[in-house]
Amino acid sequence: MDLEFLIKENYFTFLILGGLLIVMYAYRKVHLPATGNFLLIIAVLFLMSISSSVELWAAQSPDRADIRMLMSVIHYVLQPLVIYLELVIIIPKEEMYDWWKRLLLALPLIANTVIYLIAPFTGTLVFRFDEDYCFDRGLLGSTIYIVTFFYLLLLLTWSIKIFQSNRRNSIILFFLSGAALLTGAMEGFNIAPGYIDETFALGVFLYYMYLVTVHESEMQANLSAEKLKLAQNKVRLMREQMQPHFIFNSLQIIKALIRIDQKKAILCLEDFSDYLKANLDALKTDKLITLEEELEHIEAYVSLALADETKNIDVIYNIKESDFKLPPFTVEPLVENAFRHGVRDEGIIKIESKKDGGDFIVTVFDNGCGFRNSSSGQTVLERDETQRGIGIENARTRLETLCDGSLNIKSGQDGTSVIIRIPARQAYNTRMANNSTETV
Repeated sequence: MDLEFLIKENYFTFLILGGLLIVMYAYRKVHLPATGNFLLIIAVLFLMSISSSVELWAAQSPDRADIRMLMSVIHYVLQPLVIYLELVIIIPKEEMYDWWKRLLLALPLIANTVIYLIAPFTGTLVFRFDEDYCFDRGLLGSTIYIVTFFYLLLLLTWSIKIFQSNRRNSIILFFLSGAALLTGAMEGFNIAPGYIDETFALGVFLYYMYLVTVHESEMQANLSAEKLKLAQNKVRLMREQMQPHFIFNSLQIIKALIRIDQKKAILCLEDFSDYLKANLDALKTDKLITLEEELEHIEAYVSLALADETKNIDVIYNIKESDFKLPPFTVEPLVENAFRHGVRDEGIIKIESKKDGGDFIVTVFDNGCGFRNSSSGQTVLERDETQRGIGIENARTRLETLCDGSLNIKSGQDGTSVIIRIPARQAYNTRMANNSTETV
């Protein structure tokens, strides 16, 4: 048998499977959970096509009876395996969680495999070649059709179930299983034989594209949900950040300073203006800002907070690295938390930044009472989630969504540290993207 004969007999099947491999490579970053199954199905279909062609070639001469027997066994063992692998993909994992369910599903495949593997040694029981070298199917030879139709009916049943729950997305499954069932029937009754391989290959191709479409739709839905959550968090952030009592206290301090120290009053008024402007600007964009810009917001808040001379709080800056970007109002809410819920009227707050290996690290530390209240046994977040948790959760969500960062809290008797970690490579990519946008 030459290569030309092999290609001629399987051209359409090879074309579809080759196209599927190219599509899978193009969508390799989609990470479909069933990718391994599809690769196995492609390998099985290639073997089926080759064995079918070799069997057809061997049927031309009785001298090749052993080769024809071997190729027939391989083809009939592999044929129901394709449908079985498709079932494994389509049936939800929770439905096949129990081992006995998986065994029951595989039993017809195992039985058909055993029957055809012993076919060469059973005479006329499974199949044989008669005196004219024609294929003669025996009593057990029909298991290939029984098993194939059984799996096709299961595939059709599950397609109908999914079709009912999601008609628009799942109609393709109904078509594929119906087409395979029709082709199997036409093959079994010898009405239009020889189309099994092509039908299976086309079905697998369309099914893979269906899964990619569904996966991308889910990704878009998740992305939209993330954007909605981010927008909601920004509104919550503003509600949390612009506390009426802080604004009222700041105005009272400025009013009192006007009478006794007008220069200091003007400085406080400028800080207050910067504070309000920064809060309002954060609503308008998700564009990342530099740590230096974030520090300006922090300094405006700190100046207003320390304008109240009844407080004995030291704020220490230890900025070793600032050439990176982060979402606006990521660090500032942590400083506010340190003032309002950490040290309160007396203590130390430290704001530090550095580069640690492949990450930029920003730490806000206060030596206050920590997150645990010794008298009640409750954490601060447990006791008053609305007031204390929103700023931290906002910062964490926006870090994860906008720059693949993280936020962790360490709290103990010596105080609380809130640690922000931003991957340096992510920060570089974001900076390059922002620069390109500005250039355009």
